[in-house]
Formats: sequence, structure tokens, C-alpha cells
Amino acid sequence: MVIITDATEADLGQIFQIETESFDDPYPYSLLRTYLFLANKLYLVAKEGEKIIGYIIGIIQYGYRGHIVSIAVEPAYRKKGIGTKLLSEIEERFKLNGAKYSYLEVNINNLPAISFYQQNGYLIMYIRRNYYGRGKHAFVMIKNLYYKFLD
Repeated sequence: MVIITDATEADLGQIFQIETESFDDPYPYSLLRTYLFLANKLYLVAKEGEKIIGYIIGIIQYGYRGHIVSIAVEPAYRKKGIGTKLLSEIEERFKLNGAKYSYLEVNINNLPAISFYQQNGYLIMYIRRNYYGRGKHAFVMIKNLYYKFLD
């Protein structure tokens, strides 16, 4: 059974392992640790027993917008609803903290991630050029946390 809970410092080794397996340019361990202190109750892990199989980091900006800093699920556990559980839980916590919408950046070439976010109600708003470095652009995707749009 998968549970979603707050991340702790003891979880960082497994979180960093997932980070390095998931991204070409992973966040350094030190930054993942720093977010543990910055992302007050918005740094979550998905656990199966004692094994961490996914994580999500969010922050509230300006008191009204939730920013998803990072989300990743261990490759062997992808496409099993774990990312959706993490996303749903952080969106609820964003709302409890006064956020009106959630947003994130995603590499414009990462089609599986873009599809995942769209399936979870995120809309592409614009391109942020060179976000991941020269010539590496991101889509900014946004989800209104209070209104559902019909297809």
C-alpha cells in the first residue's frame, strides 16, 4: 500500500536516488535538503513500506500561487497512479495555504510529463525560453485549483 507523507531528512538519500534516475540535470543533494526546510509541509514522499518510490516539492509564492518545484517517481513505479496521488495531495495543501492556482515548468520535449500534467488538469500557458539552459525551453503549465474546465 502506498502512503503519502511529509518528507524527512532521513528520506533524502532515497529522494536523491530518484532525482538522479529521473532527470538529465538533477538537483544536487544540497538543494533537495534546502527545500526540506523551505517547503514547509509541501515536501512529500510516496512510500511503500519503508521504500520511497516518489516525491514532490512545492512552495507557495506571494501567498496565492503554488509552485511545483519538482516531482519524480522511481522508474519501476511509473504509470501506477503515484504521481497523481502526489500531485493531488500537494494541490490540496496549496489550497489550505491560500493558493488559487498551481503552476510548474516542464521541458517542452518531455512529452510523457506534459501528457501527465494535462491529464491532471494543467494547461500550457506559454514557453519560458532557455529555462533549462541555452536552447532548452520549458512550458509553463497552470491549473486553477478551484474551477474545473470542461473538455
